Amino acid sequence: MDNELRLLNIVGRADMCELLSHAFSFPDEELVSALVDGSFGDDCASCLADAGCEDVDASIAGIRMATEAESSLYERMRREYSLIFLNPAKVFVYPYEGPFLHVEHQRGGTPSLFRSSITLDVEAQMREAGVVAKDGRTEPCDSIFREFEFMSFLYGSLASAIQQEDIEAETLWGDRVTRFLEQHALRWMPSFMKRTTEHSHGGVYGAIAQPAAIFLTSLMEEFNR
Repeated sequence: MDNELRLLNIVGRADMCELLSHAFSFPDEELVSALVDGSFGDDCASCLADAGCEDVDASIAGIRMATEAESSLYERMRREYSLIFLNPAKVFVYPYEGPFLHVEHQRGGTPSLFRSSITLDVEAQMREAGVVAKDGRTEPCDSIFREFEFMSFLYGSLASAIQQEDIEAETLWGDRVTRFLEQHALRWMPSFMKRTTEHSHGGVYGAIAQPAAIFLTSLMEEFNR
């Protein structure tokens, strides 16, 4: 892969991670508007293509079908998000790496939201990269949206190093990206997307999880080459 194409690929990954960070945060009117007018789907398709993913059109078709213009989409998404990720009676899919893996591996007891070894390591890797987790006292830094946000930062920093032809910085940021993917993101995000699709029952978040899953699969395939 030549340097120009590699740079495009990495910028596409950074932008896709930024999109997914917003998509898996609690829904706001900006996200809903982008889904209704189609700009979210267009941006998603563009990022996937730049990142070198295949089946781009098929991956976003579900988003367009699930979010066709309707006045109730905002409330529908808030209900769906709360039911799947925040339900106090039963959380179907934990949006945090530590608790998600706790349930996925069928460990007993109640998972810890803040002080698990996973959360502490995510925080340490963020701190090493010069990132302070937003709302760190109230929101665990291993949330799906904070980890995507951090991945966007890592890929963006790597892209900047490539543009500046700074080999030392490129190696540093490349190693940080690889370590975070291996030790955190790819250990749970693909399964998170699968569980989200299962519990969405044809809803909006299941549709958003489809291109996210294709994106994550492309990252996993790179490690397996």
